[in-house]
Amino acid sequence: MRHGRRRITWKGTVLVVGAVAAACTLVTYVPQDMLVVETPFVVEGAVGETLDLTYAELTVTEVRIADTVTSFSEAAVAGGTFVVVDATWRATQGATIFSGAEITDAEGRRFWPTNQADCESVVNAQPGYSWRVTYCFDVPKAALAGATLRLARGDQKEEHAGQRRDAVAVIDLGISREEADTLWEATETVTTEAPGYPAATTGGTEG
Repeated sequence: MRHGRRRITWKGTVLVVGAVAAACTLVTYVPQDMLVVETPFVVEGAVGETLDLTYAELTVTEVRIADTVTSFSEAAVAGGTFVVVDATWRATQGATIFSGAEITDAEGRRFWPTNQADCESVVNAQPGYSWRVTYCFDVPKAALAGATLRLARGDQKEEHAGQRRDAVAVIDLGISREEADTLWEATETVTTEAPGYPAATTGGTEG
């Protein structure tokens, strides 16, 4: 195997009235720009930056590359390589389930996280408390360069249907083609931690 090495960063409604057979017909046209309400509101950021998604604050604290991820009771070996993402969620409006997590490569291919070795795909967080979690994505070499991370409360399935009209975080991992080659060739095993409160705020911080 290969890889590893710690990485990482209205115009208003228009009314048209026409007389047809002594009657009036009212037609309403919806401007094209009104259609954007169906799309997610993208909040872009970088590794280490805290993003405000309205319903939560999100910080991706570290991104690593590994051949293998291990936990207290399990080890998982990547078919390609693991992109291991450590993140902290802080729900701000109420208890929240964060079920959207994926990596998208430069070609638009999407990769969802594994649940092996204490890696998470769905996160439950109580309001006012920071909650640490690790995501692990098994991706091929070609997916590393130009990859972006997308995290949200709405699920990512069916063309992000669960994220319409909602905020999503999109983070450029900053991996160039040259760096992707180096990361692929190096080797590393990452030991994950079970989800929990960040070490600096053990027990949670209300606010």
